[in-house]
Amino acid sequence: MILLSNLLDNAIRESEKVLKNTGKAVIHLKLECEDHKLIFAVRNPVTEKVEIENDTIKSKRGDHHGIGLLNVKAVVDKYGGDMVLSCDENEFKAVVIL
Repeated sequence: MILLSNLLDNAIRESEKVLKNTGKAVIHLKLECEDHKLIFAVRNPVTEKVEIENDTIKSKRGDHHGIGLLNVKAVVDKYGGDMVLSCDENEFKAVVIL
C-alpha cells in the first residue's frame, strides 16, 4: 500500500501545480499482472523536468523531498522488484515491478 500511496501523493501534488498553471492535469494509473509480476505505473504532468538520481528526484523543495520515493524503493528492494523513473519537460513516470 505504501507504494501506491507515495506514488499517488507525488503525482497529485505536482498535478495540482500544473492545474493552477494550465487548467488541466491528468494522472494515469496502470496496475497489471504480467508473467506473474505485478506492475504499477503512474504518469503525471510536471511543471518542469526534474533530475533523477539514485532512484529518486532532486528537488528545490529541500531535505524532505524524495523521502516518499526512497520508501517506495525500500519496499521494491525488500521484495526483489525493480523501479524505473523517467521525466521529460511535460511528464513524470514511475514504474514499479514486483
